[in-house]
Amino acid sequence: MSSSQIDLANSAILKVGGKRINSFKDKKAEAIVVNEFYQRSYDYLLSSHYWGFALTVSDLAQMPTKPLKEYAYAYALPNDVLRIQRTFPNCNYKIVGRELHCDLASVAIKYSKRVPEEELPIYFEQAFMYYLAEQITIPITENQKKADSNYAKYKDHIKSAKSQDSQQYPQDGFEDFPVDDSRYGSGFGRAL
Repeated sequence: MSSSQIDLANSAILKVGGKRINSFKDKKAEAIVVNEFYQRSYDYLLSSHYWGFALTVSDLAQMPTKPLKEYAYAYALPNDVLRIQRTFPNCNYKIVGRELHCDLASVAIKYSKRVPEEELPIYFEQAFMYYLAEQITIPITENQKKADSNYAKYKDHIKSAKSQDSQQYPQDGFEDFPVDDSRYGSGFGRAL
């Protein structure tokens, strides 16, 4: 599906009974409200689950900044990172601002990225439209029943979206599993 921010915003606005907007900068009440809620709602929903379409892997660039005392290295996080799923190799780390601090001399991360709206699968679009509609219902309509209805529809759509997404992408196997290493020694279960 190829929907723009305005397309998604208008779908949510129409679900609450509001009038379409042409831009987030319109002077209409709907534009003012949706402009306030749109980006945070979008980022929240993208980072609330490890969506297969939003996962990517990236090697991190080492930073010249001094890391926290307990770590040896600092790395810059990609600009589009919303949530880190894991590191390669697996390690203890801490996020400090827009940096990852750890003890590895080189590290990659698997993370949820900010996906342009034009690249969203339809199942996520539908869940997002109802989530945004639920967020903007009270400020636009002051109607709690309509807000509750949109929330119930969002819950149904998000459940369906997670199910559909999980069927699109195979699960990763265990590559580094520290429990096996601590119990059986380093290299347990790896191909020879």
